[in-house]
Amino acid sequence: MEWFNGVVSDRLARFLARNSGISVTLVGRDSEYLKTSALSLVESDPKWNRKRYIEDFLLIEPEKGNIGIDRVRDIEEMMLHKPSGGKRKYLLVHQCEKMTDESANAFLKILEEPPCFATLIMTTTSWQSLLPTVRSRTVSVVVDVPEELIGKLRDKYGNSVSRIYACARQNFSVLRFFLDQEVESIDWGSMEVPSDLNGLVSVLSESEVNEPIDIVRRRRAFAALCRSIVESDKFFTTFREISPLFIGQGSFERSRELVEVARSILRDVVILSADTSSNSVVNLDLIEWLVSFVPGKEILADFAWCDRFLRQRTSSQNSNLVSFRALYSVSRSLVRRENGGNSDA
Repeated sequence: MEWFNGVVSDRLARFLARNSGISVTLVGRDSEYLKTSALSLVESDPKWNRKRYIEDFLLIEPEKGNIGIDRVRDIEEMMLHKPSGGKRKYLLVHQCEKMTDESANAFLKILEEPPCFATLIMTTTSWQSLLPTVRSRTVSVVVDVPEELIGKLRDKYGNSVSRIYACARQNFSVLRFFLDQEVESIDWGSMEVPSDLNGLVSVLSESEVNEPIDIVRRRRAFAALCRSIVESDKFFTTFREISPLFIGQGSFERSRELVEVARSILRDVVILSADTSSNSVVNLDLIEWLVSFVPGKEILADFAWCDRFLRQRTSSQNSNLVSFRALYSVSRSLVRRENGGNSDA
């Protein structure tokens, strides 16, 4: 299946072919889709082959959350030698917003005077967090997951799509997996999550969640956690029970995943308050629950906070406070309808 938008891919490929020592930055919300799109650009080189991935290609991506100065030195070393095959060498800096200040400043020197044989491709989900001097030296292109792929997912899975839809929209690797699978081969039971708080904490405490089915289950657990918080009449007591999730190793990534889910729930409530039949809803598996709420007066401010946080470059904030803010936003911004969610009332 052709994952990268064909029109965008062709235009970018022609642009890169016409220019030497060029830098482009793919900007979008889904990091995995940006990476897939960038690799498609590299492979559009008519003289490309698998061997050149070893000799004429370098992938730089975050290690332990950041891209450090040592990786920039790897880039400098790569640029010392001409390509072994074809006319170009390709550098892909994935999630370039995660460069440290030191590495970003060092990389700037490469952007200013790249070798004529170098094609530099960067990806970012946070364009505004890049140094202004970096932004001024690269051509930015907005690249989002094509809606036609989401439509194919809906058509393929029918009513069952609700269990995977939110996660597939949030994570391109999940979307690609389910588009590639046979519907009959999916173990739907493995995606179910516990209904009790302790069970949810246990699921969310798991580390090394890499398989698409497990990613879906984890995302559903975060959504269930948000629901439990909203339904609870003891917010602070409930939060104290789950707060260990957001302390220690892996806590920042968990808090970020929680904010992503909280943001989608706030968005859906706003949409459903205007049109309960809207096709723009993300959390399809929660829709019967979400229609019983209307937006609270702080919901737009809470949504904006989630959006700003997800666009930040570093993980410097306290994970426990971030998770508290996210759950408090959902708790206070979902106000139960007086008619109990009857949209015809």
